[in-house]
Amino acid sequence: MVTFTHKISDPKGLHAINAARFAMFCRECPCVVHVARGDMAADGRQMMGLMKLRAKRGEVLEFRVDGAGDEEAAEELRELAGELL
Repeated sequence: MVTFTHKISDPKGLHAINAARFAMFCRECPCVVHVARGDMAADGRQMMGLMKLRAKRGEVLEFRVDGAGDEEAAEELRELAGELL
């Protein structure tokens, strides 16, 4: 299992377009991805779950990637987070 955090810099936070891209990535990923903000968590494959986190600029998201190939998937997810958020 690999965990990492990412501080949101996008002025709009984790909005619908970004949530959809994350969810698409996670659906294609062989690992299980969970995303958390504070005490709220969401399945990375569920766009609406990600939206319910209501993550805004300056907040920190915690990503947990578990399964076969988790190191590689976590690195790709870090890059995606850097591009989108």
